[in-house]
Amino acid sequence: MFGSHSTIVNRWTHFRLTIARRLDRLLAATLFLPRCCLCGFPGGSVDLDLCLFCRADLPWIDEASSTAAALRFAPPADDLIRQLKYHGVYANARVLGVLLAQAVDERALTLPRLLVPVPLHVARLRERGFNQAAAIARYAGRMLRIPMAPGVVRRVRDTPSQTSLSVAERRRNVHGAFEVANARARRRLLEAGHVAIVDDVITTGSTVAELERVLLDAGVRKVEVWAVARAR
Repeated sequence: MFGSHSTIVNRWTHFRLTIARRLDRLLAATLFLPRCCLCGFPGGSVDLDLCLFCRADLPWIDEASSTAAALRFAPPADDLIRQLKYHGVYANARVLGVLLAQAVDERALTLPRLLVPVPLHVARLRERGFNQAAAIARYAGRMLRIPMAPGVVRRVRDTPSQTSLSVAERRRNVHGAFEVANARARRRLLEAGHVAIVDDVITTGSTVAELERVLLDAGVRKVEVWAVARAR
């Protein structure tokens, strides 16, 4: 009638964790009122530091795409990403991660079991101090309750900036740039089976295409691509 002992314990544990999360969010909203990071007015929700008006004015992507990109790389979304990426405004990672999670959730996609942020080379990571893709994935994963695995794939070549390169040059630039970190990482990918690559901006898609190839070669059955923004 009531189910097995393990089932009851699991349900009770889930209930306690859910209540704890709600209390944490309520406490955070009471002590630290969310403020819009664009205009400074009160935030529209506990999870998002954007007011309803600024959120509505973002350059949303409406058309269907094989890549789950939330926004066009246009003002003010582009500035939020640049501030995070080049100026260390880490608070923007929460905003961008939540927006990405909401965009994915609204499309009613079958959710992956693991998030894989596009890795930085160790030299670039040391210079920047953090990986913006991992920061965004962390918040998106929390919203969607999907674990993030930043260390399963590593960047083995410190490739030059792609900004001024053509599409063909970009593909050559990132070829062989990634590899699965180790046997343990390979097992984790195989156990997940369905993963999503997470990045901040997608331009030509060369970087995520190369990373997707590495994941599929490792035995992953299904790979999706999630990005906060997509450039034209």
